[in-house]
Parts: sequence; structure tokens; C-alpha cells
Amino acid sequence: MGAALNLYIYVEMYYTIPYPPVPADTAHAAMSLFGKGNVFLRLGDALSSLLCDLVPIEMKPNARDNQTAQTKIQLSLLTIFQFAEELTNQQMVEALRNRVELKYALHLPMNTPKLDPDALCEFRRNLFENPAYQQIFQTLLDRTAEFGLFKNIQEQPILTIPVLVAVCTATRIEEVVDAMNQALETLAATNPEWLRRIALPYWYDRYSRRIRLPSFQNPEGKWNLKVFEIAADIQYLLEQIEQADNPALASLREVKGLTRVWEDQFISCPNAATHTPDVQWRFTQCASCIKAIDPLRRWNDQAIDNTGILSNSTPKPSNL
Repeated sequence: MGAALNLYIYVEMYYTIPYPPVPADTAHAAMSLFGKGNVFLRLGDALSSLLCDLVPIEMKPNARDNQTAQTKIQLSLLTIFQFAEELTNQQMVEALRNRVELKYALHLPMNTPKLDPDALCEFRRNLFENPAYQQIFQTLLDRTAEFGLFKNIQEQPILTIPVLVAVCTATRIEEVVDAMNQALETLAATNPEWLRRIALPYWYDRYSRRIRLPSFQNPEGKWNLKVFEIAADIQYLLEQIEQADNPALASLREVKGLTRVWEDQFISCPNAATHTPDVQWRFTQCASCIKAIDPLRRWNDQAIDNTGILSNSTPKPSNL
């Protein structure tokens, strides 16, 4: 018999999404401002290797969908940058507009159009529901971690779901705070005497635009406290507006916006035991998916029921 022939057949298992190079204007601006040690410049230089064999071959997009695949990669990296730098959606949009090194990391031109923050939320919502793409996102997380992007995280695994939950929750809290800010600023301009009579003494400090949210890395309890403090303030302010019997107050655009945020994000229910209202925080939009992920709830687990609502018996603030 002739010698047996061993045939090795190469089977392609992964696909590398084609990605454009760094635009010349972005490269020139970044090199003028930063040294090669900048982590985002190093990420931009290594982007082709970060994306190499990233996508399982069965998920390979056709030629028409390559642009969509590139957009998903950009949104993935932006979400990772949000977590690394503890930025909400709106803060990420502003950072991308102003920071050259982020454009370099993503290979975007200097005059790239402004990002819609809702695109980040929509991306996370889809990612929550797509286990296959969660694996791709996790691989990208692992690869970016090797560049030292998460130096402020102390020897703990960086996993997809906690990253999404942290970014999503911080963004929702920011939306509530911004709605309260806008309502108070408008009332201060239009009805200063009335606001002075009913305002709580700590509001100036609590709703200063300089105040940052609690760290993404240690949210247990801190985000709960923040949410319920704000909820009690909103409830109190809206009650004062209703009791003022002044239709002009309720008709202000910013007050209507605050009312919408209150109705979208919170529920106020009577508590028969304490005879005080319970304020419950809805898990709406992409955050609603957290209710199915029991092991990864990182705040007030006992207060989350099967309706996807985070609840707390919130005492009404005292105007002292």
C-alpha cells in the first residue's frame, strides 16, 4: 500500500471586520497633542489586531452589512470607554466631540458628525438580548484591558453584563438629575420668591452641575441612596407645585419634563404598614433586562421584585 496521505484542511473559524485607517487630519492633530504613550493612541494604532478574528464565521456579515458591522464596533468601543472613564451617554457624546484621542482610537475624522446618545442606549438594549454578540463584546473587553484601559479596577474580572448595567444605570440617574436641575433653574428664573419659600436647604449642593455620580466601581448602596434621595425631592417639588394652585407653574416646559421623567422612571405606592408612600424605581428601557440577571444585581437585591421594580420606603423630605 502506498504511504497514507495526511490531509490537513484549514477551516476558517473567525472573521475580521474590515475597518478604515486613521484619517490624516485626526492623526496629525493627535500626534501634535499626545505622545505615543497615550492609551487611546495605542488602541488606535493596534485596532486592526484588536479586531482580528473577532467575529465567529457564522456571524460574518455580507458585503452590504460591513458598514453596520463597523458601527457596532464603534459603539462597542464607546461603551467600553464609557465604563473605563465613568461617563454617561451624554458625557460620552461630549467627550467624543471634544477629545482628539478618542477620535484617533476609533479612526474617526476630526469633523465626524455628533453622536446621538440614543444610539448608545439602543446598542446596549440589543446587546443585553444577544448572547452571541455578548461573547464578541467580552473578547473586545479582554483585549482592550491588555492595554491598561482599566487601571482603576483592582484585580477583578471585567464582564459584559456588569459593564452594561453600570453604564446604563448611571445614564438613567443622570437623566433624572438633569430633569430636576432644569426644573429648578426655570423656577428660579420665573418664580424666585415661591421657590425660595419651598426649596430645601441642601438642593443647591445636591443639584450643582459640578456634582459627579458615585463611582462605577463601587455602586452598591451608593446608587440606591442617590436615586431615592432624588426621587423624594422630585415627589416633594411636584406636590408643592400642585398645592400652589398656580397653573403657570405646572405649565412650564421644564416642569412638564420633570413630570414625564417621574412618571417614566418612578412609581409612588401607598404602604399600608408605614402609612407613607413607597417610591419605586422602574427598570425601563435597556435597564429592564437586568431583572433577568439575578446573580449580577449589584444593589438592594431584596428590594427588586418580579415586576422589575427597585423599591424603597422613602421618607418625605422635611423643609427645615
